[in-house]
Amino acid sequence: MYRSRLTSVKFHKYSCYGSPLVSNFDALCSSKFKSPALASTRRLISSITSWNESDIITDRKSRFQARCVAISSPEDVQLVLDQFIQQHKSIAKNASHPHIIAWRTATVEIGTSGVDTIKLIKRGVARKESLPKYSNVEQGYKDNGEKGAGSRLLEQVIVHNNLYNILVLVTRWYGGNPIGSSRFRHINNAAMISLRKGGIIP
Repeated sequence: MYRSRLTSVKFHKYSCYGSPLVSNFDALCSSKFKSPALASTRRLISSITSWNESDIITDRKSRFQARCVAISSPEDVQLVLDQFIQQHKSIAKNASHPHIIAWRTATVEIGTSGVDTIKLIKRGVARKESLPKYSNVEQGYKDNGEKGAGSRLLEQVIVHNNLYNILVLVTRWYGGNPIGSSRFRHINNAAMISLRKGGIIP
């Protein structure tokens, strides 16, 4: 598992806060907060019922499908993978690359001073709104044999869309015909479809 800790944090537009993936905001908080909500997070991770599966993208007999799940800490990554393998044994057995993953987590603080912004609303009137602040940011990826896929998934999908507390997992079934760099585009596109299905991005 590749993991990196960021030394600086800036505000990002989208997060898993308020998404249909998790109903309890506390479940999205980092393990730095020693709250009872962490136990409910573990129960959620251990019994995932909605993976927000994307449609299958097919290109020259290769197939791609993505899933996304809310997480609250790097420790949840392996729990999600274990659950995926348990629930999708045929994929784990038959897919050439069953779980290409990328993830990013952070502690979310709401209404923190210093993170206010000015948003323009109708008729040119400005309104001051308090925005979330993110700290303790950690991120990582795993290629699962598809070299370069995980890092692209992290940078071009998760980071580009300013997402936190999310894990994206993409499966590829190799069809026997090389498709070059198109495979990376399909992996990212499948991930975007899954995130839209989960209501994480518009």
